[in-house]
Amino acid sequence: MRFGWVLAGAVLLAACGQKDGISPDAAAVGAGPDAAAAELAARPQLDYAAISGYDDTWFLSAGWPGEYPPGFAVLDADVKVPARARPNPTDPQDITCLLPQYANYQIWNNARTNEDQIEYFVATKKVPVTVLEDTEVEFVGEAGIQTLSLKKGEQMTYLRYIGEGVTVLSFKGQEYEINEGELSNVTDIADTALEENLWVRVTCLGGKQAWLMFDEVIEEAGVYPSPITGYGDAADIAPEEVETVREAIATDAYGVNAQEEEIIPPSEE
Repeated sequence: MRFGWVLAGAVLLAACGQKDGISPDAAAVGAGPDAAAAELAARPQLDYAAISGYDDTWFLSAGWPGEYPPGFAVLDADVKVPARARPNPTDPQDITCLLPQYANYQIWNNARTNEDQIEYFVATKKVPVTVLEDTEVEFVGEAGIQTLSLKKGEQMTYLRYIGEGVTVLSFKGQEYEINEGELSNVTDIADTALEENLWVRVTCLGGKQAWLMFDEVIEEAGVYPSPITGYGDAADIAPEEVETVREAIATDAYGVNAQEEEIIPPSEE
């Protein structure tokens, strides 16, 4: 039995960026420790724009967001979920996908990912970010920490959040990974409304492959947020762990069963 489950209410965290439609050099931004991540990186790169039909107002990149990326686990038997042949929310959910019980679809679960040839990518709506005053911000480049000069009125384009405050933006045709704290008071990035779709291609029981969108599949009966046992660590759920996972899901952030007692957050005083 594993202990110390942390709900992927890391569901709200986010991650990595790279050029549209291209798997990252280490398909593993968020993919955790090394050997299996290298195997993922060796796969043929998918052209996400071609397979999805998203237009160029979206930034498409491999992996899922977050220092602790979200995921979902199948705890019940005979879980059938609606899915799509193409990863685009405007398409009908024209496939019924029977998912294997105990499967944990989390980007760190390399064994499941490799066995089922799972693919993760995220579509993020591009948003303009306006510079409000002349400034210089730091970013990590090929030469280490470098400085980018920005002038009042110039526009950057928000592409993707990485994690721990770091965001991918484009400026004059180049992509930069910049800590949002550097931009919070000198741009209107704080007013940016993030729209993103997290997609995973799974292999259904019977061998058919289908695409699921996280926000939809997590609402299905028998599907639960992935438990996280440690950074870079994920595996399918063992049968004897199922009730531990259910209990963790029913327990709120204060460590009390949310179904039994109303929790009043501690006063800020």
